[in-house]
Amino acid sequence: MDEKGIEIENWQQSKFYQCVGLVDLASDKPTCLDNGSHFRLLYVNEEFQKEVKRAPAVFKQIVNEWNKPESEIAKRLQAFDKKVDQGEASYFDLKQTEQYLRLSAQQIARCS
Repeated sequence: MDEKGIEIENWQQSKFYQCVGLVDLASDKPTCLDNGSHFRLLYVNEEFQKEVKRAPAVFKQIVNEWNKPESEIAKRLQAFDKKVDQGEASYFDLKQTEQYLRLSAQQIARCS
């Protein structure tokens, strides 16, 4: 494993992946998993992929803004993320280039 650069998960990561593994991701709603700090997708379902393909430029812009801490979107998303981090399921409405998006999020696992 060392020769191939494969890391062995520690017990915290193992617990995290066990929790994530219990979530049913087969859904007819666009669904993704992200890492919670910077918008980095860990998993997307087919419906999520379809939504991204409908407006790839909008999605790219959102991701770029999300990862710039000084941007207005990032500030709003940080407040949204804080609610989710406190265990609240939450919604975030966003208008981007004449498209309206509603993100909903729920924390399903945490790995420190």
